[in-house]
Amino acid sequence: MGILLNIKDVYNTYFQKPYKVGENSTAPEEAVFKVDDDKSVQKNTIYGVPLSKQMNGREVFLPVKLVSGGITVEIACCTIRCNCEKTIVSTPVSERRGTVKELYCVGDWKFTIKGVLMAEHGKMPDEKMIDLKDIFESTMPVELHNALSDLVLDHTNRVAVRSLEFPEVEGKSLRHRPFILTCESDFVDSLNID
Repeated sequence: MGILLNIKDVYNTYFQKPYKVGENSTAPEEAVFKVDDDKSVQKNTIYGVPLSKQMNGREVFLPVKLVSGGITVEIACCTIRCNCEKTIVSTPVSERRGTVKELYCVGDWKFTIKGVLMAEHGKMPDEKMIDLKDIFESTMPVELHNALSDLVLDHTNRVAVRSLEFPEVEGKSLRHRPFILTCESDFVDSLNID
């Protein structure tokens, strides 16, 4: 027997930001998880990565999967933010307005994943927490699988996990455990010396 849960309420409880789940806020809770049978709806990215997945009988948009060694953690209730910066060298030129800009390099892609680990039947998600901690502490390569990250990582999927945080929870449900994980792209290049 499953528990009906409003993901928007759970997420807003732990991260205090108005996150929107579903397209119509006046629709009943069940409509948020309704699978659309319309053939015109995009189901995959241009690389063929699914935009949604069925988890516990519900459609989940942009789920995240982390893999390292033999450990796999699938996270249904989460958001992912990507950002990247360029290093640009600006050189002033005498008797001219402004500077001449030269692209020096494109930096790493940085990902911030905010989510809630959930367990069934009032239990704490301790096994999922341990798996996430083991991935964080692992010296093995870590792969991030998500429709958004797959678009910017050019099929490498390798990331280096920088930080993992389990923020404090005051008087909330034992079966929900929020977390914040930050990671960045880990490109592997070969250096050939002749």
